[in-house]
Amino acid sequence: MPPPALPRPRRDARPTDAFFRVTPLRGRRAFLVRVGVWAALGAGPAALLVAVARPAPAPVKPAAVARPAPAQAAVDGAGGGGAAGFAETVLGVWLEAGSATESSAEMAQLRLLAPGVQAPRWGRRPVTALQITAVRTERRGTGAWAVTVAVRLADTATAVPGEQSVRGLRFFTVPVTETDRGDARAYAAGAPREAAGPQAGREPASPYTARVQDTALTGTVEGFLSAFLGADGTVERYLAPGTVLHRPETRFAAVEILQVLSQGRVSDARRDGAAARVRAVVTAADGAGRSWPMAYELTLTARDGRWEIASLGTD
Repeated sequence: MPPPALPRPRRDARPTDAFFRVTPLRGRRAFLVRVGVWAALGAGPAALLVAVARPAPAPVKPAAVARPAPAQAAVDGAGGGGAAGFAETVLGVWLEAGSATESSAEMAQLRLLAPGVQAPRWGRRPVTALQITAVRTERRGTGAWAVTVAVRLADTATAVPGEQSVRGLRFFTVPVTETDRGDARAYAAGAPREAAGPQAGREPASPYTARVQDTALTGTVEGFLSAFLGADGTVERYLAPGTVLHRPETRFAAVEILQVLSQGRVSDARRDGAAARVRAVVTAADGAGRSWPMAYELTLTARDGRWEIASLGTD
């Protein structure tokens, strides 16, 4: 037996207010369409054509997947500083290629950075570069530089009697040239050539010429540096108001002042506001007994009859 039908609520034949009449969604959509068509007809045939002939929105194409740029031979535009870094790289690859085979990655890199340059051959005595640093860059025309590179070399094999060792500091000049195709790419135009190192010259005159005789000032310098380098006490008691200095991590066992020189005559500490700029040469000994010679540039100011450290610089 089927279940009894639920009683339907009684509906008024005519709504009391047309504005509060609830129209089903489908019926409302059809009603709006009819209204639009009649409005277009009322506006004339041209409006109807515009309404019907409106183009459908174009489908959105998926974004193209970005592909990685192809690898470029050599580095971006050399310039002065860029040429120095490029020369360091070339020399390092050139030295590594001395122990490599023709099919090795080192040889491929050398051909990329220095096409036409022949690799050295170390044989049974490989060479290792401990440090490579560009020390001088000279422009040799448009897009061309000669870069002198210092390299510390070491033999990786044990010493063989009667054979020369490469160990030590050597200098090489690397010719660096940019391509003329407008892509600002650099390459080594020739093999690195050994060059002479810097020549001995005269030491420039130092502004610190007067030996400080003021024992109060030298005592402040000695006490401050002993505390600063970790040998004795804290630095705060030696600092002028507002001065903040960060101590190094290394702690030394003892600090000895060898010499304190000033720039000109030093005023008396009893004159508040007097300043002195000095250079202190010290020897610091670590816990293992090693001796470290160092020099510190200090500015001191006088306050209340005593000297205080106002700033710490380096030569």
